[in-house]
Amino acid sequence: MKNRTMERGRRLGLCAAVVIASGACLDLNVTNPNAPDRERAIVSASDIQALISGSFRGWFDIEAYFYPGSAMLVAADGPSSSWANFGMRDASQEPRKAYDNDPAYTYNALNRLPWIWAYRSLAGARDGLAAIKANPEKLAEELGGQADLDRLVAFGKLVQGLSLSTLALNFDRAFVVDEETKLDELELMGYPEVWDAAAAKLGEAIQLSQGAAWSIPRLWIGCNEDWSASRMVEIARAYRARYTSQLPRTPAERESLDWAAIKSDATSGFSNHFAGLYNACLWGWDGIKWPVLINPGWGRTDYRTIGPADASGEWEKWINAPPEGKRPFNIDTDDRRITGGNYNDDGMYMEYYGTSPYPADRGLYHYSHYKDYRWDYIWVDQGFIGEWIKFDEKELDFLAAEADFRLGNKTGTMSLVNKYRLEHGMLPPFASVDDRAPGGNRCVPQNPDGSCGDLWEAYKYEKRIEVYGYGYGTEFFDDRGWGDLVEYTWTQVPIPGSELEILLMDIYTFGGPGGNSSAYLGTPQDLSKVMDFRKQTPEALRMKRKMLEAWNELNVVTPDEIPIKR
Repeated sequence: MKNRTMERGRRLGLCAAVVIASGACLDLNVTNPNAPDRERAIVSASDIQALISGSFRGWFDIEAYFYPGSAMLVAADGPSSSWANFGMRDASQEPRKAYDNDPAYTYNALNRLPWIWAYRSLAGARDGLAAIKANPEKLAEELGGQADLDRLVAFGKLVQGLSLSTLALNFDRAFVVDEETKLDELELMGYPEVWDAAAAKLGEAIQLSQGAAWSIPRLWIGCNEDWSASRMVEIARAYRARYTSQLPRTPAERESLDWAAIKSDATSGFSNHFAGLYNACLWGWDGIKWPVLINPGWGRTDYRTIGPADASGEWEKWINAPPEGKRPFNIDTDDRRITGGNYNDDGMYMEYYGTSPYPADRGLYHYSHYKDYRWDYIWVDQGFIGEWIKFDEKELDFLAAEADFRLGNKTGTMSLVNKYRLEHGMLPPFASVDDRAPGGNRCVPQNPDGSCGDLWEAYKYEKRIEVYGYGYGTEFFDDRGWGDLVEYTWTQVPIPGSELEILLMDIYTFGGPGGNSSAYLGTPQDLSKVMDFRKQTPEALRMKRKMLEAWNELNVVTPDEIPIKR
């Protein structure tokens, strides 16, 4: 297995280099003077459709693969794991340390893969949309009509918006690449500017899809369902609401968002959850859920997530103890999502294990007696075959409730909090927005000093419990914007060290002691001296299509290929 995995990694690295080099990344100064440029080239409709439809996979992989989602989950102390795989041990150790951006770092895929995959998607969408712009009439005829061409353009805009969004959420800066980009004039932009470009693309996708009659084939989008044009509007608006709320690095940034716009998107309608379908698509599963959320040998639920439900006083001792003093404890709570009544009775979401699978010398603060089991049915009952939910409707309800809180309608927030307290937690409801959590000395949630949490703390607790494990990075991005990450946790990742070396830039990083979650920020160099891109010929586009398809075929990791714990 180890040799097979290493060989796949070698081949994929080579494949990725070829795909990206032919589009949106650095290339050697090689030009064929006899080849026509793309504006004068005639490219087949099948090549263009393959480029754009296949580009969705890069974004999907960022949101579904072990990297970087597993490390982000444990960095936010949603689940807990001290295994070194996927950078989890380094991301969750206490005290926190700076992110290791050395190109030789064993788990450099944490920031390298999302960077590569985002630009793989952007490269395919860019070249496909540029070719459409150069020959729209001919391509519409080859595709079978204007509606099919319009569908392709709208889908390309969606891929651009989603891919740029993940760059803005993860990295401090990035390149914005689209069909209008002159690749020899690329400049790094800060994450706010990258997000502006992403939001604009999502807006274009929404506008182009509204009222249209075409549909997106399920094979393009994870094999679970075809999307009607109206469904694509729902998806785009849902992700725009999620990503807008997740962009901020600080509580001040999150508070200053346009919450009225977020609420408009969050309440615009979402007819069904978004999920991939594993087995129909071997890439349709969600690798982030499997190691630390499903497999009991890999993860437990961190006490920072479920501890505030405890009424025994042990939570206050645990949260206020230094790392070496944190010991696992049994939870006494009235929240029936956590326990069934007794500490070792399974609750609606959590089951009792009583032991942890981690080496003790890596820190007992990783230990927990509880594990979330809401996703276990996929493994135990279905053998991994079926839907892997990535975006559930209730996340939009929580976004709307946070918008209500920010906009002064705390009654709306209280209504949602009470809904889940009553229906799922079997907890007494808030009677007033100014109250503390009801329940006396058994209130949920409890603050680190033992006092009962207010409506805001209750909202955050409810969202953490109810949306746990659904979406990529939700726990991390929420805690980042709420100011609840453990001190010195990196709040964003730097451009991969291997890319910085190519760009002739200093290697920099974030996190660790030093304040503001930033250990060092290098000075950008003059990129114009190192960037030169070859023009795209029909042969290059066809090669990119083949390489993109080869990448997609090779880059399939199934649940039976989980690596050995380290």
